[in-house]
This record gives sequence, C-alpha cells and structure tokens, in this order.
Amino acid sequence: MYRFPQTEKALRTRITSYKAAMRKEKRTYGAISDGAGKRYLLTWLYFVLGDLKAGKTYLRWYEKEFEDDVGEPIHEICGALILHRLGDEQRAKYMLASLMLSNLYMIPHLLGEAPPEDTGWRSSNRAHRDYVGTIPAEILSAITDDDRAWLKRLHDSLEFRRYRKRHIEIYRELEHTKGVEKRSPLVRAAGALLDELKQSCS
Repeated sequence: MYRFPQTEKALRTRITSYKAAMRKEKRTYGAISDGAGKRYLLTWLYFVLGDLKAGKTYLRWYEKEFEDDVGEPIHEICGALILHRLGDEQRAKYMLASLMLSNLYMIPHLLGEAPPEDTGWRSSNRAHRDYVGTIPAEILSAITDDDRAWLKRLHDSLEFRRYRKRHIEIYRELEHTKGVEKRSPLVRAAGALLDELKQSCS
C-alpha cells in the first residue's frame, strides 16, 4: 500500500522528487519508461494535497508525454475530480468515462452501491473487482459529498449506462471467444467505445 507523506511540505517534496526523477530519465534516455508508476502517483499526490491548478497543469503534461498510455484507475478518478472541481467538465467527463470502462467496480464502490455482477473477461488486474481495495485511505478521505454527487449523476446518466452496457456485452463475448481472428474485432470494438466518448467530450 502506498504511503502518503503526512504534511503539506512533505507532499510537495515528494512531488518535486518524482518530477525530477522523470526529467532525469528523459534527459538520460530520451524517453520516460517509469516502471514504478510515478506518473500516476503524482496525480494522487496533487489530489490529496488539494493543489488543483498544479494538478491540472500536470495532467496536461502527462497527456502530452504519455499520449498512448493505458492509464490507471486511481489516477483517473483523481484526475477526473481535479478537472471537475476546476470546472473543466468535458475533460473531466472523458477521464471519468475512461476510468469507468477500465474498472467497472470503482465508481459503485465510491458511491457505496452494489457492484455489477458479471462483467466478462478482464484483460488486466486493474480491471478486477478487488482493485478497488488498493485505493489509499487518504484519497477516499479527500473525496467530498459534492464529488460523489457528480460521480453519481454521470454514472447514472443514459450516456454512461449505454457505454457501460455495450462494454460489458463485448467483454462477455470475449470471455467465450477463442482465436486471434475472432477476438481482434471485439478488442477493436472495445477501443472504439473510448474513441467515441472522446469525440463526444470534445
């Protein structure tokens, strides 16, 4: 379990350290591989710190630097809430939708609601139900009632329910489909859902 610094000064020192490490890696190797996941942890730290403007600036850098990154669910919930609190609703909506499709259990968990029962095949441990147990207590404590009201409004919306339903249909089919030729169109269809969402949020 990740251990958060306990003071504002220590949080900022951790942020500075992570950013310096990534800059050094890029200078040395020409790219950032970041096997330790500091790119995600920085979003966690900014959210717990409550430095929304710096968090938004970081998210823009992250999106440019890691354009094809698959993301990480806790990073995405923190990022979505940072953007929502700043009124950047379209980007917040897309980031929340991306989170929802990467882990169907996290938003219901944060809302205290029953999880979906059968979501089909999962391609990553980050998509499994037990991943919600890795959310640090500091992040849970930083989520406000207003944040949860926004999460519920979007999660219950017709648009999000439609994307969720189609996503589950695809992954249930993948669970029982063998062979690359048959699975590839389904994997592409799942990816196309996020592309469609991105266009709707632009």
